[in-house]
Amino acid sequence: MIQGPKRASLSDFDSIIELVDECFPDDRDRGGMLARWPHCYIPQHEKIKNCLIFKDGSKVVSLVEYVGQTVFVNGSEVKVAGITGVATWPTYRGRGFMTKLLEYCTYLMHEEGYAFSDLGGDRQRYGRFGWENAGREWRFIVTPRSLQAAEASVGFEVTPYRACSEEIDAIIVIHEQEPLRRKRTRHLYELLLGRKGKQVWLARGQEGIVAYVVTHPNESEQSIVEFGGNPEGIYAILAYLTETLRSGALHIHSPWSHPLNAMFFSISSRWNLGCLRMIKMLNLEATLRGFAPQLGTRYRELGMQERRNVALGIEGTDQQVEIEFSPEAVIVGNPHLPQALTLSEHQMVQLIFGPGSPGTMLALPQKARFLEALLPVNFYLWGNETV
Repeated sequence: MIQGPKRASLSDFDSIIELVDECFPDDRDRGGMLARWPHCYIPQHEKIKNCLIFKDGSKVVSLVEYVGQTVFVNGSEVKVAGITGVATWPTYRGRGFMTKLLEYCTYLMHEEGYAFSDLGGDRQRYGRFGWENAGREWRFIVTPRSLQAAEASVGFEVTPYRACSEEIDAIIVIHEQEPLRRKRTRHLYELLLGRKGKQVWLARGQEGIVAYVVTHPNESEQSIVEFGGNPEGIYAILAYLTETLRSGALHIHSPWSHPLNAMFFSISSRWNLGCLRMIKMLNLEATLRGFAPQLGTRYRELGMQERRNVALGIEGTDQQVEIEFSPEAVIVGNPHLPQALTLSEHQMVQLIFGPGSPGTMLALPQKARFLEALLPVNFYLWGNETV
């Protein structure tokens, strides 16, 4: 007998792992979903209840999970839900389980106060549920030849991560200087740094560990999905990977405005700008409040002096907000202007998160054209922490 949609319980955990191993065979064959995605499948009640399921008897036959993430944005905290583990046993497909689970998931995310949701997936599959490609991420390609454009770092020893307390402590200190990142407990750091299929490399100088990178290796190249530390230490690790390990090309994934991007531009053979994730707007007001300090800083840095107001709304919903910009602060509240710039759910995501400037996405009314200088916002999830 089919039951659902419903929240999972701890007794469903083994059946959930069996399902995702079946539906993601590449991960299964390389160690299993639990070893490769340990931050997504945690056998604790407060985690497993966010697994939404259909069951046939005691067997979990369809799954959608949302993972709560607190994301730091220049000191401000934003509540974000990451979607993962969308899976249905092959013999149960075609019954609308995924649709019902995603709709139930959206309802719960609204109720629990998430600002927006992110996932990695196919635009045609998830676009009809409101997710849209958005955000900005640089992808740099560094080759052994292009790396020679910069002067070699000396005085560093590059070693693999061994999961000792000293190494974890050093990585935490380095990573928590990043202005754009997911909030992590020490346990979450340990899970992420110990993921099967990832490798962590450390650069040690006279003062100890000064840099680290997390790589996702394959046969001919490596993707760098997280990094941190001083540029000399990062360069030493890149040189070690290309010269000593003969890794071939390195694909570095980096936030839009990271301080190390200048170095990456100088040592790359080529680069491109891509979308970060797919994003769905859940609460427009909460999203804009979370980014208000960042927008206020940008407004002041551009030397804007006048007070400006703009009202935004999402078509087909009661979500409308007014944003007041001034050199003192950016204030998000209830709308008072007679007319709001009303956009579709997809357009609103692209307006706020990009990747392009607003004018490349839609025609802004004259009064709102100053948003061209302020948007999109800077938002980032590191590749090693996404779900």
